[in-house]
Amino acid sequence: MFAAIAQTGLPFIPSGADLRSLAAETGLTIGIVAVLFAALAWPRNNARAGVTALLALVASLIGLIACAPHASHPTMLLRGMLLTDAPAVLFKGLLLLFTIGVVLLWRSTTASAMRPGDASEFFVLLLGATLGMSLMASTSNLLLIVMAVEMASLPSYVLAGFRKTHRLGSEASLKYVLFGAACSAVMIYGTSLLYGLFGSLRLDEIAAALSKSGQTGGILFVFGIAGLIVGIGFKIAAVPFHFWCPDVFEGAGIDVTTFLSVASKGAGLMLLLRVVATLTGPLDPHSQFPIALAGVLGIMGATTATAGNLGALVQQNIKRLLAYSSIAHAGYMVCALSLLMGGASSVRAADAAQAILVYIAVYMVMNLGAFAVAGVVARATGSEGIDRFAALGRRHPILALSMAACLFSLIGLPPFAGFGAKLWLMKALAQSGGLWWGLVGVIALNAIISIYYYARIIRMMYLTESTETAPIAAAPMGVALAGACAVSLLGAFLFFSPLLELAGRFTRDWKQQTRAIDLGGNR
Repeated sequence: MFAAIAQTGLPFIPSGADLRSLAAETGLTIGIVAVLFAALAWPRNNARAGVTALLALVASLIGLIACAPHASHPTMLLRGMLLTDAPAVLFKGLLLLFTIGVVLLWRSTTASAMRPGDASEFFVLLLGATLGMSLMASTSNLLLIVMAVEMASLPSYVLAGFRKTHRLGSEASLKYVLFGAACSAVMIYGTSLLYGLFGSLRLDEIAAALSKSGQTGGILFVFGIAGLIVGIGFKIAAVPFHFWCPDVFEGAGIDVTTFLSVASKGAGLMLLLRVVATLTGPLDPHSQFPIALAGVLGIMGATTATAGNLGALVQQNIKRLLAYSSIAHAGYMVCALSLLMGGASSVRAADAAQAILVYIAVYMVMNLGAFAVAGVVARATGSEGIDRFAALGRRHPILALSMAACLFSLIGLPPFAGFGAKLWLMKALAQSGGLWWGLVGVIALNAIISIYYYARIIRMMYLTESTETAPIAAAPMGVALAGACAVSLLGAFLFFSPLLELAGRFTRDWKQQTRAIDLGGNR
């Protein structure tokens, strides 16, 4: 922007096409301002703050859909700071839908316990984190990567400790801040190394320089990439950057835990997908860097999946169990990311991106449903222990059926969409043959391990007696949300081919289109 001012004497002003492509981000920004004005108009009315945030999310989603045709082709925006393309549009739509579900979950679980007037602060933070995650999916600029990750992280730190009088919440927030600060420092140091080596903040220009020189920049380049992976690995809770996740999930409110378990990981995975695809795009797939990066991601994914599933085996708190479960599922998707190496065939790259997008979409639904049931049960029984699910099949059959559907889907069993998503992910790996068969085996073995701790909950709901005989007094909105997620998982399984085709339309020839952007014609 400063260069533009120096050359023309005028500040850079985004064009109308730029703003149309950023409809979701613009809507979220307006929504944040609207929530603040709602707090001035109704200072102690939490319900109106929630409605304002919900309307802002719906308006952002409508704006995204209306402007999607303008953003369907890869286009650099704001002088290379942002990139809009089909995968980014699809992820933003999923993110907005999921955040709408989180607001509905808040209304049915923690809204009644929130002090009057606190909801406006809560939703400003929630919309701000959503805005940061939306930007994470749309940038390959080192400076904006750092800014977007921090924009998503800083509100999340406060959200984790939003229950101000809750000891575990304060502890969770402190751990989250300290761990996040350390990872952010490493990431900033890594990006500064990359900028110092190549003199550019844009990953596509760095990739072009690598391709032209045929070298990787030596040990400083390795440290720079490692720093970048550390920052993104923190967001997706990949091993060994996952230690914050269980404690934060246990200490935060159920709505915040739900949001962080999916939205944060999804945004991190989309950012990592874009970084990997952009950096390795022009390179020879048989050169040292793509092979090494594939190995690092493969090992990271396998280790993350295994650590998440093993950690979940001994958990007695439903939120900690689902926290370790989310680590495992992030590991599965990182395994698929190892396929997006440099000059890999367009078919293989598109299949990997398609598998990841489908998995993120299905994971959002099944995790939202599982956390919705967990939140309703915790609110009704006053505890988050797994033992509180005892006899749920008799005390509230709809909640039990919904939870069972989500858990079967998380395992990857038919007739639910989790089966198709996991199978397609494994198929994408298997088609590449070679060492990727090892990752297929790791995912299959971990799916078998996960049966144990998911089946514990199902057993508790249907085969364990409870001293409580009265039906659970569940919030109707929470029951409806959980039921809708269960039905969606069943419907997505029955119509899985259209879901694949939809994701395929967004990822077909994605890498080639992205590399074909005319950088000289950027706005």
